[in-house]
Amino acid sequence: MSALADPFTSAYAPRAVFVSAAQGGAFARPNSKLASRRGASGIAAAGMRIPRFTGTFLIGALFLSVASFGVWRGGELDAFLARNGAVREVLARAFGLGISTVEVSGTSRLSPAEVVAAAGVDSRSSLLFADVEALRQRLKANPMIAEASVRKLYPHALVISVMERQPFALWQKDGEVSLVAVDGTPIDALRDERYVDLPLVVGEGANERVKAFVALLDTQPSLKPLVRAGNWVGQRHWELQLKSGLTVKLPEADPAAAWARFAGLMRDYKLSEKALILVDLRLPDRAIFRLTEEAAAERNEEMKKRLPPFKGEPG
Repeated sequence: MSALADPFTSAYAPRAVFVSAAQGGAFARPNSKLASRRGASGIAAAGMRIPRFTGTFLIGALFLSVASFGVWRGGELDAFLARNGAVREVLARAFGLGISTVEVSGTSRLSPAEVVAAAGVDSRSSLLFADVEALRQRLKANPMIAEASVRKLYPHALVISVMERQPFALWQKDGEVSLVAVDGTPIDALRDERYVDLPLVVGEGANERVKAFVALLDTQPSLKPLVRAGNWVGQRHWELQLKSGLTVKLPEADPAAAWARFAGLMRDYKLSEKALILVDLRLPDRAIFRLTEEAAAERNEEMKKRLPPFKGEPG
């Protein structure tokens, strides 16, 4: 019988040789050494061919795994990440996608370095993984920044544009004076004499009403220069402190109308020339005046002189 050859396996396995019954009635036993060599080569040839340097790669991977485990157990990995940032940031910078340039515009009181710090950008950051919206929200969290925009310019530039909040008024609370924006957001402590002439409000929640306070003062332009501060009392009504020391109490409802009444009193009765410390206009149909202690004592003496002498009952 002729040898069998499978076209898919003949190249990788030795041919099987059969002997007919006429040649001996049994299979002929091949030479043992030859069979052994052919069997070994067949097994090796029957498997997948292994690429070159596979062993070297596997040994290197093993050493790398062991080293990484040792670094992790030793705490060196945490130190490395703290110094260099997340692994993906390190890889991005290695491929030339770090942030080497930050262009800042729109600042007047903030410095570019303060804007970059507010955005949270440093030498560990990469442009590839920079989240533009997250950077914008971080910038807006700064009380000095009202709006911000962030753009990427590949391969390594970041462009930041900001709109700063402008000081609108001063707010005093617990003895500390701060600059506040028109919406009442505290900006910074008062450090610059350029802003000492801004309207001053005092008290809890007064910063949230600075716009309404300034609008109230604007209704009487002639009186506005006389006002030193507005005290927001009990988060209900204004008490205006004039530079002369006079206090004007305004009602909770329609303070503008009461402020107009005070303007009329100042004009008609020349209150600025009177020794007054308080004018209470919280009642719509009357005004209550309080004199200084000295003026009150003088008035009492004058009233005594005007009264007839007291005559006791006859004995």
